[in-house]
Amino acid sequence: MLLAAVGRAVNHSGQTTLYLTPMHAESRLIKSMIANVHAAIDHVRRAAEQLPKLNRWATLLAYICQRIVAQSVLPTPPPALTASG
Repeated sequence: MLLAAVGRAVNHSGQTTLYLTPMHAESRLIKSMIANVHAAIDHVRRAAEQLPKLNRWATLLAYICQRIVAQSVLPTPPPALTASG
């Protein structure tokens, strides 16, 4: 879904920021997914800034697992993402 987006990269102070404008029909879902990824990365940045890279990955995975387990009902993937069997 992210392949159907117009984007630009901005470099400032050694940091690259990617701005995406989705052109897909599911743009609200894509924006929500991007926001969730951003929240997870921010969590790792705050919680594990001084940790080795391997521990950062463990912190990220723990955050993701906690978010999945905390939901009472697992989200249903959109029709475009379901596996055809």
